Amino acid sequence: LSRHYVAPNFSHSLHLKTKSYLASLSPQAELILRLAEMCRRLESEEEKVLPFYASSLSWDEQKVADKVAMEKPVEPLAEMMQDYVGLERFWKRYNKVRLEQLSLERTKEALLQDNLKLRRLLKQYLDGISVNEEVLSQINPLVIVNQQTVAPSRPQPVPVGEAQVKRPVYNVIEAAHEVSHIL
Repeated sequence: LSRHYVAPNFSHSLHLKTKSYLASLSPQAELILRLAEMCRRLESEEEKVLPFYASSLSWDEQKVADKVAMEKPVEPLAEMMQDYVGLERFWKRYNKVRLEQLSLERTKEALLQDNLKLRRLLKQYLDGISVNEEVLSQINPLVIVNQQTVAPSRPQPVPVGEAQVKRPVYNVIEAAHEVSHIL
């Protein structure tokens, strides 16, 4: 006779408990599968073909990393992390999407700044070519009301010969002109 005798009732009740527990997990599993299908439809072609980015590790570094991953962990945290090795692909995808999101946010900020600059330039241009109360209240040398300009009077011109205006003189010879005389 066997040394380990298990009563039939115990085995049967364990079987029923397991079966009911798995049945309770079934709706969750079906929901996860439906969500995965919905996400798959939203993936771009690139994500469907190459769902994970290429590793930045060299072949030797990857070999060492795989070897370390195969070793039995000795620290409690490393042991706990072994339970989540199956989520590695998820985290790769998640991190890839997060990096793309951050990149798009930076691009958006840059585009918003460009848009703001262009709006200011457009407003400045439109103010220069139109006449309204706002434009008339600001300094604008192009606007003359009742034979008077709203711009401040011109500063006194500085004579060209003075040191503060003098600039060095450079002789510039166009290369095409020089070549035509050489040949």
